[in-house]
Amino acid sequence: MQTLLNIAIGWAPMLLLIAVWLYLVRRTGGMKQSQYFDEMRNYMTAHIAETKRLNANLERIASVLEATAAKPGSNNG
Repeated sequence: MQTLLNIAIGWAPMLLLIAVWLYLVRRTGGMKQSQYFDEMRNYMTAHIAETKRLNANLERIASVLEATAAKPGSNNG
């Protein structure tokens, strides 16, 4: 009987920790994976669209600079 009591006392802190963790997970609604992934997907979609827009602007700037440099009589140095 003493051994059983020692085992129970030894495992009590771990069981208490697990109980508190489960309580907190249930109280906060757990890890709402679908909501997290939806937010991440929206962020990545917006980021890709912004990157494409910036790339198009940089290509326009590069083409204007190339056209300016290719003109005869331009002061390129």
